[in-house]
Parts: sequence; C-alpha cells; structure tokens
Amino acid sequence: MSVVESRSISFAGEATISNIGQAHEQLGALLREREAVIIDIKDLTETDLTFVQLLESARRKASEIGVGFSLNQPAAGSLLEVLRRGGFLDDATSDRATFWLQGAAQ
Repeated sequence: MSVVESRSISFAGEATISNIGQAHEQLGALLREREAVIIDIKDLTETDLTFVQLLESARRKASEIGVGFSLNQPAAGSLLEVLRRGGFLDDATSDRATFWLQGAAQ
C-alpha cells in the first residue's frame, strides 16, 4: 500500500487581484514539492476572476506533473457566482466542473 503525501493551503477572506501575487507564490511552491495539494476554501468570503484563473492554471499544472489537486469542498458563495458568470460551469460533465463542484449539482 502506498501513501500519497498531500499539502494543504487555506484561503480566507478575500482572494482577489489585490492579493493574487501571494497566492500565486504559495501555490507554485506547493506544486514544486510534487505532492498532492488540497485547497481549503471554507473561509473564502470574496473572490474574483483572477483567483479562478490562478486555480485553473494550478489545476492544469498539477495534472501535467501527475499530482493531485482538489478543493476541500464544492465551490459556493462568491466563488460559485464568479464561476457561473465566467462560464466555467457551462459543461457540467467537464473535468473543470467536476473539480469546482466535486460532483454536486449546483
């Protein structure tokens, strides 16, 4: 039996263009460790398209290097609204929608 190591990163409060640089650095560092990454979004209160784009890019990078990348819960609140407005959930069967919604009907 193999054990998959994972790292977690939490985003609380705002995750917007005003602080996206720090989030980018933190996610990049975690992906360079080549361990699964779990994104904790439970305390996220406000977000914008830059945060969604950052996580989409990180999700794709994780897939390219063969490491897990997941949310600790389905997107909700302002994050869910940004995803809807941006068309990220238009294809409910896509890998993208599965990542953001974790299979939950929204």
